[in-house]
Amino acid sequence: MSIFPTRASGSAVGQAASITGPGKLAGRPRPSAGRGVAAVAGLGLLAGFSSAVVGLLGQAWTTSRSIERAAVAAALADGTLVPPVLPNATDAQQRVADHLVHVRLPQGDGVYLADGRLLQSDLDVENGDPVRPAPSPPLTVVFLGDSTSVGYGTHSADELPGVIIARGVARHLTCPVHLRSHGLTGARTADLPRQLELGLADDPDLVVILVGANDLRDMVPPWRSAAQLGQSVRALTTRGIPVVVGTCPDFGVITAIPQPLRSVLSAWSLRLAAMQERSVTDGGGRPVALARLVSPQFVGHPDLFAADRFHPSGAGYDRAMQVLLPAAIAELERADSAADPEPRSLAG
Repeated sequence: MSIFPTRASGSAVGQAASITGPGKLAGRPRPSAGRGVAAVAGLGLLAGFSSAVVGLLGQAWTTSRSIERAAVAAALADGTLVPPVLPNATDAQQRVADHLVHVRLPQGDGVYLADGRLLQSDLDVENGDPVRPAPSPPLTVVFLGDSTSVGYGTHSADELPGVIIARGVARHLTCPVHLRSHGLTGARTADLPRQLELGLADDPDLVVILVGANDLRDMVPPWRSAAQLGQSVRALTTRGIPVVVGTCPDFGVITAIPQPLRSVLSAWSLRLAAMQERSVTDGGGRPVALARLVSPQFVGHPDLFAADRFHPSGAGYDRAMQVLLPAAIAELERADSAADPEPRSLAG
């Protein structure tokens, strides 16, 4: 997964030259020598800026390759990544196959009880086990988004962000919670509608969305990404489904990204987060500003990062979800109060 693709639409110098093409200045007074020097200096600045952008793009490519190598090495070491073995393959062919791997993320979907115990996993039901009845009808919490929504970087189901939220909600509201996850590693905001179709089939009581990092990677304009997020949020809230969105974290705390690229991506991620916050609010959802409330906690704490030094570790996800949990509980309680003016327990 690259952080930043290396594509550009031409140098700034070339674009500046095209503005004044042949005949554009015909009949106008000749500029003074001072203006000529200023023009040359201006073009020099443009050329310097263009070179800087190209340099940053190159740095981004190198950084993303380094992160990918670290992620693959870490996954191979702890057994979460199993490369397919090609019989009689050359080293080059095997290396290609190693990139076509299946990452076995921990699976945490299932029904959680108020005491935190897993009543039954969805995987067991899919494998033919009879459904175990819960003490009361469970609330359904659906997770959508990118690799952070499915807990890339974790080692056990207990560390998954969805499981942390499901257990927290079940404990606070003293009722069973059914967790369903439809996020996908590498997903962008534009991929949410496809995930939304799957999530709506679960008849959710709450939807949690974590998305945005891959939009930065693929240079999606922040306004477009935020608008797409707002549309997905609105599609849920108009159906009476409460939505909580963890907005884009601050890339400036990821030391695996070298400077000055880290500062550039930090500014972009904060801009995206601000636009996401407005779009989510306008769409009737509840944003949680992870860049402001969680990212500073990662500074100087490498243990909060996974082995690839990019994604959160289990401890890092726990920090983020403890900030998001109160919003999830508040949205469920608000929806319950709106549906029934008489105060009642969600467990009843």
